[in-house]
Amino acid sequence: MKYLFSLILGICLVLSVCTAGCVLPLPTQQSDIPDYYAEQVELAHKFALGISNDTSALGNALISAIEYQSNFSADSPEVLESLRDLYMHNPSATSIYRVNADNVVVAAVPESASHRVGYQIPLLEFDPFNLAYPIYHSTYVRESTGETHLLFCVPVYTSDGIYDGFLCYVIDPKSKVLVVPSRSVIPREGVIVMVLDENGDVLYADNTKRIGQNAVLNAQIAGENETAAVMKEMLLTQNGTATYTAYSFSNMKYITIAVAWETLETRSGPLTIAVGKPITDYQTVVRPSSSTDETLEEFVQSAYLYAVKYGKDAAIETFNDPKSQFVTQQYTISAIDINGTILANPMLPGDVGVNLIANTDVNGVPIVKTLVQRAKQGGGYALYLHPDPMDNQEMKVKRSYVMPVDENWFIVAGIYTDTDEKYVDHQLQNAMVAYTRHVAQYAQTYGKDAAIDALNTPNGLFYSEDIRLVAVDSAGTILARPYNPELIGNSLLGATDIYGSSLGRDLVVLANSGGGMIYQYYPNRYTNENHMTLMYVLPIDDTWFLASGITMKQTP
Repeated sequence: MKYLFSLILGICLVLSVCTAGCVLPLPTQQSDIPDYYAEQVELAHKFALGISNDTSALGNALISAIEYQSNFSADSPEVLESLRDLYMHNPSATSIYRVNADNVVVAAVPESASHRVGYQIPLLEFDPFNLAYPIYHSTYVRESTGETHLLFCVPVYTSDGIYDGFLCYVIDPKSKVLVVPSRSVIPREGVIVMVLDENGDVLYADNTKRIGQNAVLNAQIAGENETAAVMKEMLLTQNGTATYTAYSFSNMKYITIAVAWETLETRSGPLTIAVGKPITDYQTVVRPSSSTDETLEEFVQSAYLYAVKYGKDAAIETFNDPKSQFVTQQYTISAIDINGTILANPMLPGDVGVNLIANTDVNGVPIVKTLVQRAKQGGGYALYLHPDPMDNQEMKVKRSYVMPVDENWFIVAGIYTDTDEKYVDHQLQNAMVAYTRHVAQYAQTYGKDAAIDALNTPNGLFYSEDIRLVAVDSAGTILARPYNPELIGNSLLGATDIYGSSLGRDLVVLANSGGGMIYQYYPNRYTNENHMTLMYVLPIDDTWFLASGITMKQTP
């Protein structure tokens, strides 16, 4: 992995040249392949097609952007406007930077990334005058958050052929361009998806903790030589099938996985798309024998009193014991420090000692970060999607209750629900991001007042039936609410959901931390019934922000 702006670019992925118009033939089916590989072979091919199409579109957008920027100086207003346009139309981007020939960042989007302007890149480990391909790709870890991102670097030349710096396009692989194809082709729970580069580095995995790690090296370190051998075979062969046995911390036992893979060839190196499915008994952890009649809040309160009475060390030791009174058929206590490091998790012992602050669920909602933020607010309920270890790892809404023990650590337990909506239309999610960014760009171009007027115009430029949007200032006051204008001028801070969580406060806190995704229970504008809603928050500047939302569904 590479750290931000230390561009040790190990992979050269020529998106526009290598994947534009690419049609992948169906892999040859061998008659002696067992039936339990058939589904994985089909899905791996569909996934490869999805990545081919998406990377082609992204590559074309990047090439078009640098061709336009070649007509202007790197620090010109036209270049900044070009970055804003690229950011608005490509929901996969978390940030985009323009760097000049002296390796200084001269433009950045969104607004939350503007602090990078003026940053001198200390090390540029590629020769911009001797490049084999126009687009370079790598992974890096953002030091401030620990999040792994993908980086696409595109050199820019003037119309006279003079090197004028480069464009950096940053993607969060946990929730963006690589994950969307997998959601559209994977029909059921329990199917494992992974994308590897030619070195074996994980670019996407359902287990987001593996992104940026090396699949072969990890297996070797764990002593899983069979798994390492299969990973190597996937990197060396165009397509194929295999089985391997590996330890699953979520199952707390070894499971055998049947995997099929297909390689998406590029002129600069392959991407391996692998789809696997457990073929051994997929029964998960042994169900705890103890039970409790306490409510979720009462159970967490009991654990809190235990921690206060016996102290942190003794409490954490007890919380990590799968046979303790805090592991029941209904709830399980976990402990986390305020920085996001797991202190206790009896159901997932492999997570203990690991900082998971950057870990997200399948929709890009940060899990541990959400829990940490709730603890800093004094505790309460938090929502996210998580596999249920007691129900074959089925993805469900987990409603967790957080209680801080002191300012340094907190405890949490949750309940998996079958009634809450858990499915998101991911095309609509991308449309929501693009729509919100469009409004933000309008505000940056024409000013705050013009944008608010446009938002509040009935059936105006930004009216949407599918996406609800609200503009809010940093104090929580509603500035624009096109579908419910009578609330304009009111404070959102007093609005709570059915579990007492402050809707407005959560949005303000998220905006102040740079924005992102969050779940909220929100009343439907037509029926006034509460539904799970996926919200996207985008700060315009430090005085106001936009929040848009789409209603989730019970079925795909």
